[in-house]
Amino acid sequence: MIQMLIHILSIIVLPAASASVSANDAPAMTGSPEVSTKSNGTTDPLTTEHPGLYLFVDDYWIAEQEGLSRLLNRPEVLPEPIIWPDKPQVEQDCAWGNVLREPDGRIRLWYTTMRMGHEGRGGHAMAAAGVWGRGNDFSFYPRSEDDRPVVEHMLGRYAESRDGLHWVKPELGLIEFRGSRRNNIVLNGTLASQQTDGALTNADGFTVVRDDEESDPTKRYKLIAHWESIHYWDNHSVSGALGRPEEVMKKYHEARGKYITFSPDGILWNQPLVRLQVPSFGDRCLVTRNHRHQYWWLNNRPNAANGYGAAGLQTSKDLINWSPIEAILPRTEDNPDHPDIESLIPFNYGNQDLAFLITQVKRENDSKLLSFIASHHDGEDWKRVSMVPTEPFIPPGPKGSYYSNGAVVLQNEPLIIGEELLIYFNAFALRDEPQSRFGRRSIGVAKLRRDAFAGLTAGNEQAEHRSGRLVTRPLKVSSPNLYLNIEQRGAGGAAKVALRHADQRPIPGFGPQEALPITQDGVRHQVSWKNRADIGALLGQDVVIEMELTGPAILYAIVFE
Repeated sequence: MIQMLIHILSIIVLPAASASVSANDAPAMTGSPEVSTKSNGTTDPLTTEHPGLYLFVDDYWIAEQEGLSRLLNRPEVLPEPIIWPDKPQVEQDCAWGNVLREPDGRIRLWYTTMRMGHEGRGGHAMAAAGVWGRGNDFSFYPRSEDDRPVVEHMLGRYAESRDGLHWVKPELGLIEFRGSRRNNIVLNGTLASQQTDGALTNADGFTVVRDDEESDPTKRYKLIAHWESIHYWDNHSVSGALGRPEEVMKKYHEARGKYITFSPDGILWNQPLVRLQVPSFGDRCLVTRNHRHQYWWLNNRPNAANGYGAAGLQTSKDLINWSPIEAILPRTEDNPDHPDIESLIPFNYGNQDLAFLITQVKRENDSKLLSFIASHHDGEDWKRVSMVPTEPFIPPGPKGSYYSNGAVVLQNEPLIIGEELLIYFNAFALRDEPQSRFGRRSIGVAKLRRDAFAGLTAGNEQAEHRSGRLVTRPLKVSSPNLYLNIEQRGAGGAAKVALRHADQRPIPGFGPQEALPITQDGVRHQVSWKNRADIGALLGQDVVIEMELTGPAILYAIVFE
């Protein structure tokens, strides 16, 4: 495969977003919001999977190319988070959940609030202070209302949106917290603790999925999470070495693991936990759907002894029985300096797979969690699109911002909203002084042009006359219309497209002489020729696409649609 020069561009300048209204500022509502359709009656796709879409994040679809370079883009991060804690001094809102779009248009978010206690230093500090007792004493000794029982250390919460930018926290009335049910809490550790005699109290890193193949309507929604008790750490120095009885600690250790539970609507989670027979090396438990092959991915850690040097993936048809864990992108002798991989969030995009690759970069007195992009095609290995530590997909924000320590993308594919992608992330602002007004953790969103993770452009940006050429592998014509996602980043850019048979024979009427140049910017710009507006006559055939790019045009995708 021909190696291309990779340029890292500055952040794409996208149309300014309308003023964002956070769930923290929006009026509370009871139940679910009404869903309004677009005025033109159209809807956005439910998934980024698309068998007729070919990305150029790597060289896979290119048979020949000359004079082209690849540009990696970064999304535009909104200046404020969409969700932040009600009390930022003593709790953190973590995107250890996910976003799900319903067929009726609702956009739903499940996330976690982590209780930080009276001093705002977290669960381990509460344990060390004796809030939950010592030795054989497991009583509750709060120093203020900000110290909470162990079953409230991690709270599962819920929010909804119509457009993905403006969110509301519905008053669900399900679970009492601080003497009131006027909250958006859908999950705490009470039922799990009752089911396991106190061995499980906290759900961490959970994913909610809608299983359309489930025949039982009471199990339509499924929550997969790493469960453990905060007491699991009581005899470790991090929680104060509290001298708990060994037989009790053994119970906590044996119960710790991955579990699934069920709901008819994604709100009522009162069914018993079912343990998954998968390794339990760590607390991150992320599930995404492979729509192309009709199975689920589970991110897991392949071996705790090796740190986070590799990601681990398992697959399942039913979310219960899982394949053996497979190490993805392990550190090798060829790449010993690559950052540690904390997790891999795979998803279908077009007819291939992409993943948000989450890494942990440790420096003296500091560490950052950063998101990168990885690419995968059926039958091939996963490959990093870029793993230079100073060039993450979403760089940390400036000092004092709500994501100054980095951004960890949620465990779901991006949402397509019109001509943009919305990418949700867990925002970290852990060590800034003064502290961000949104607290140490919140949930943010970034916007990227649709399909525009990376693109191809002609030659040297400084050259007076820029031109480049590519020839694709044979591609099957799956629709009567052919589109380009092409950005004109300046004046004078153009693309011309010709079609050939798979054996390189010209196709009359579709040659370079008949091609009409594309000189405008468009996420879906239709390709046409002098006497032809569509390619319906070629449906089902394999064709080779020949393209010439000139000037500052950037090609992101070819789409049969």
